[in-house]
Amino acid sequence: MPGIIFAKTKDKLDNSVKSAVMGFLEKLQIDDSIPGLHIEPLKNVVDARVRTGRVNDMWRAVLFRLETDKTPTYVYYGTWPHDKAIEVAGRSTLQMNPVFGIPEIIEQTMPEPTHPSPELAPTPQNSPTHENPRTEDYVPQPTWTNGLVEHGYVLDFLTDAAGLDPQIAKKALQAKTAPEFHKITDKAPDWQGLLILDLAAGKSLEDSKADLGLVDERENPVETETPKTEDEKIMDGFNKEAAKLQFAYIGDTPAALREVIEGGNADAWRTFLHPEQRRYADGSWNGPFRLTGGAGTGKTVVILHRAKTLAERNPNSRIVLTTFTKTLASSLSSSLLKLDDGLPLAEKVGNAGIYIKGIDALAWQVFDSATPAERKEAITSVLSEAHSAANLRAGNGEKNPWKSPIQDTEHGLDSELANPTFLEQEYTSVVLANFVTSREEYVKVPRVGRGTALTRPKRLGVWKIIEAYRQQQRTNESISFPELVAVSAYLLKQRSKSGKPALADHVLIDEAQDLHAAHWLFLRELASNGKDDLFIAEDAHQRIYGQKIPLSRYGIAIVGRSRRLSLNYRTTAQNLDYAVSVLRGTEIEDLEGDSQDSAGYHSARSGPTPEESGAKSLADELDVVARHISQWKKQEVPGEMIGIIARTKYQLQKLQTGLAERNVQVRDVDYPGDGTAPLYMTMHRAKGMEFFKVILFGVNESTVPLAAATNDLAEAERNDSLLRERSLLYVAATRARDELVVSWSGTPSELLPGVNSKMSVR
Repeated sequence: MPGIIFAKTKDKLDNSVKSAVMGFLEKLQIDDSIPGLHIEPLKNVVDARVRTGRVNDMWRAVLFRLETDKTPTYVYYGTWPHDKAIEVAGRSTLQMNPVFGIPEIIEQTMPEPTHPSPELAPTPQNSPTHENPRTEDYVPQPTWTNGLVEHGYVLDFLTDAAGLDPQIAKKALQAKTAPEFHKITDKAPDWQGLLILDLAAGKSLEDSKADLGLVDERENPVETETPKTEDEKIMDGFNKEAAKLQFAYIGDTPAALREVIEGGNADAWRTFLHPEQRRYADGSWNGPFRLTGGAGTGKTVVILHRAKTLAERNPNSRIVLTTFTKTLASSLSSSLLKLDDGLPLAEKVGNAGIYIKGIDALAWQVFDSATPAERKEAITSVLSEAHSAANLRAGNGEKNPWKSPIQDTEHGLDSELANPTFLEQEYTSVVLANFVTSREEYVKVPRVGRGTALTRPKRLGVWKIIEAYRQQQRTNESISFPELVAVSAYLLKQRSKSGKPALADHVLIDEAQDLHAAHWLFLRELASNGKDDLFIAEDAHQRIYGQKIPLSRYGIAIVGRSRRLSLNYRTTAQNLDYAVSVLRGTEIEDLEGDSQDSAGYHSARSGPTPEESGAKSLADELDVVARHISQWKKQEVPGEMIGIIARTKYQLQKLQTGLAERNVQVRDVDYPGDGTAPLYMTMHRAKGMEFFKVILFGVNESTVPLAAATNDLAEAERNDSLLRERSLLYVAATRARDELVVSWSGTPSELLPGVNSKMSVR
């Protein structure tokens, strides 16, 4: 029975032929001499191992035959129309890289004609400042700098030291535009493409080699008692870390084959991991570990693979996978089943297997499983007086639960402190985080990390409002989610003190930047201190909910156990540059208070420059949106891969009504459909999603930043709230894989990267 090695295809497989390819490879797995397969050698080829096989009358597969043991192994390279397949087979070779001993498929190509580049205007060099948020910071870049040339790399070094194919290295050095450069890296063997991107972004060769798991075999020759054939060396090379970026052993089950064939390029993460990602997914640490990285760098992918790894190491281990929202938790659950639908899943927290739940729902489960006496003690210890536990509800019954306590209390505070945003943050970060139950405790408790200083009289005024708020909660027999989480953390702490084991062996946390202080108290108690207890994935640039909280305050020490991902797989270089420009000039801090800039953050893909489209009126803006949707539908972009994102639900109501008047059907992302209609959602709801095409709708001065989120706040809170609004726009822009359109009517948002024509409509 022949073995099959599947190479990640560079050309997307046509959906209409996937089932035929599946049938072809299933037959090949059984017997390569089955009539109809026509596994045939070719004449006039650069590699005698190359074969073609008949998929159907129109399509041919390109393979390489390796002679191994008693049965051959076929390396499946791809499927193309008959003539194209013959051409690809004729100029392709499967070889061992002479420097790193990695199998790679190289296509010999004819030199492409060169055309003189038009004279380009110089790129403005303005830098953003806090004083001038409308600085012309982002300009659609007419010029592009080749990072390899900029960093002084030459052909000899790239081929001799970096092991790049001479043909690929030469083309990369000669590239004059970003699309041309990314076309080269995309067509290159995966490890070569990624190495080129790393070097162009400023990463050293040694660091990139370490991340990719590359070892120079000239310095570390492998000796064997019996000399191996070239085919045997190639087979051994498939086991190397960098080779796994492009090649996967299929095995002998149709299910494994179907997963690779039907997954397509968008789901390649299930089979092909970057060696650096694999290292974090499979690694082990003596305590909490944190993985940081910008949007699209694969943090969630690592989290999912890590859950799988931990479950396979010990099927009896109790693994909790959690994140901030219910929606994101559902997405994690769906993705985990795609990765491996045979993984052991737990029905509730504390059981063996993988348990996936949003963190607030997880806290409610802990609270609900406690006895009435345990709940009463915990509530009293955290909130001073026990609520009636009979009909206790999670969540606030009122839309703004701080409004009445502020209005009905003689607190003597100005509006910057008697403000729901300030009070909610103070209550969660200081009062609940320290289990404060009295005025005396509050006036003495340290307020670490809080930007606005409070004198003793101001603390007393704040406490009066908090007492009124707590009384309102008792009257309503409700408990807010931050309160619930703090109470559940106390329950877990008491459970530990009584000698009972923790509920989890391993806790994996996605989107950690959005969690608040009570969440971290809870998570620290959920798993005992020890090996691989907490795995934290964070992107400080995407902090749209949580607060800047040093993890060390909650017994979570990550010193020496923190790493960063820098390669974006989702977003094109142009879209990434646009999104990062939204944050440029601001100071981004991670959970430990360390600065997180965007230096070295780069993309593996290229695409069109984001389009900014201003309009005189809402009607004109809706015409722009309708036109883009119509164009994309003509290009056969699936409707469900077109996302329309706005800041508020009110804007989305106007969008849906306006597009219906233009005979353009769109669908709320939270409602089921057949996949034909584009999806619309708020910026908050878009978190964790991705689309081929994205329209940011209504990005004007009245909604971004939203006045309600920034008005009447003290300076420190206002700055933090404004940064959240920038992060929200960054999150929305990075949902686009290929094409990004930003629209507004009237005056554009001050948070948008500047363009020369922005202040006037087109």
